[in-house]
Amino acid sequence: MKKPLISVIIPVYNTGHKASKLIKFLLAGKYENLEIIAIDDGSKDDSFKILKSIKSPKLKIFQKDNGGAASARNYGIQKATGEYISFIDSDDFIKEDFLPQLVAAISKKDVSLAMTGVEYYRVKDNISFSAYPNPQPPRQKGESYKAYILRLMSIDGRLYSVTNKIFRASIIKKHHLTFDISMDFAEDTKFVLEYLAVATGKIIWLPENLFIYNYGTTTSTVTKSSLNWANWQKSYDFLNTWLGPDPSRSEQKNLKKVLLRWKISHKLAVARANLPLHQKLKYINLPQLILAKIAVLFRR
Repeated sequence: MKKPLISVIIPVYNTGHKASKLIKFLLAGKYENLEIIAIDDGSKDDSFKILKSIKSPKLKIFQKDNGGAASARNYGIQKATGEYISFIDSDDFIKEDFLPQLVAAISKKDVSLAMTGVEYYRVKDNISFSAYPNPQPPRQKGESYKAYILRLMSIDGRLYSVTNKIFRASIIKKHHLTFDISMDFAEDTKFVLEYLAVATGKIIWLPENLFIYNYGTTTSTVTKSSLNWANWQKSYDFLNTWLGPDPSRSEQKNLKKVLLRWKISHKLAVARANLPLHQKLKYINLPQLILAKIAVLFRR
């Protein structure tokens, strides 16, 4: 029996060598029925030339003007023909069982989303650590779907990114889901939430760290955008809209927990940032910075 086709969408911006390594790994991997859609998002180096040097009928290469990762992913969605879609950033990586296990999970009846745990690799310090290897948190009796999602967002970071997941292409295309190109922070979280709003089937959590997130790279824009609380506030405003006009008490409670998590995460981002003190104080005040620095020490 032929396995379903997966469209793997990879935005590329000045990361040709890293993208080449990832693409070759995918082509040699366990899962054979895939199309790899690499979008050169107006790179200023030889990334497009590097991509064109890879010869495979499974690889589709496109070139467009620079518009950011959200724009490149939207372009990839338009070109995708697979039953399932997976997004992988060009400077990240995966383990061998990433696609096979995700497909096995989402192929089950009434499953609309599957995701894995994440292995974080701090490039500058050559340090790896695992996150979210724990089993799926169960939905409580009588808990609304949105209250459940918010509770997960407050205790577990697996939901936020699109890159450790597999989606049903039919749901994305039926509801015309796209990434918000006006955002350069948390646009993938918004995409996941909009997907879950229309795909209310089961969510499968694979308790293995099969996705490798490389952070602290020179091509990453997430670190810079995470320093400005206004970006977090914009995401929180969307979350309020997503929740609807008459949230239940448990939904409101879990929403407050998400806000608390985000405030802590913002302060930690500023504390970790490689900036002089006077610049950090633009984002948070000194007492908050001291507390955040202490938190960073304890989390190492």
